[in-house]
Amino acid sequence: MPTPDHDAPTPDDVEQTARTLLRLTAYLRTAPAVGDVVPLLNPLVDRYDGVLVRLSQALRETGRYLLDKPDLAEANAVHELWGGYSDAAEFLLEWSQLDWTLTVLRDEAEEQERTTKDSRSDGELCR
Repeated sequence: MPTPDHDAPTPDDVEQTARTLLRLTAYLRTAPAVGDVVPLLNPLVDRYDGVLVRLSQALRETGRYLLDKPDLAEANAVHELWGGYSDAAEFLLEWSQLDWTLTVLRDEAEEQERTTKDSRSDGELCR
């Protein structure tokens, strides 16, 4: 009998991740400043460690898991499921290319910050 993996996530762990993404979505709907959003997007779209990459890896491993189970591997449906997980993993991996947008957003945030500082300075000069 295999020993339990003490690092195995719980369903609550996975649900917490989904709730965090839901909170991020709600926060973005409030139209926060770009400078406040960029640090939140980085872990989402980073091409090496982002959520999209990690979810892609988890989906791919789910497919492999299904194929490696001897009692499931012979079923035709499992091969279809594996294909679905594999396709979804590839699709998400393509979207991980969004990390280039962070550079654009960082530049925009810096410009907005400079503009805000300049307008404050102008206001102080007028007093």
